[in-house]
Amino acid sequence: MLIPLKHEKLDTSIIVLGADLLGLLKRKSHNVESLFQDAKRIKALSLDQYYNTITFLWSSGLIELQHHQVILKK
Repeated sequence: MLIPLKHEKLDTSIIVLGADLLGLLKRKSHNVESLFQDAKRIKALSLDQYYNTITFLWSSGLIELQHHQVILKK
């Protein structure tokens, strides 16, 4: 869910996780697996949270997939 609830941890909300992933993608492009591994080093996140966040970023038009790499959309 995008709207944080008062009992939800903000660290694990899609918006905050999306900002973390965008920060990683600003440095360099990643494939889907390496982006997940780098994100796990920063925060403890599940695979479901990761894919929900990737889907949110893609549907928002912030990222795209080119040549098997996840990159920021310009």
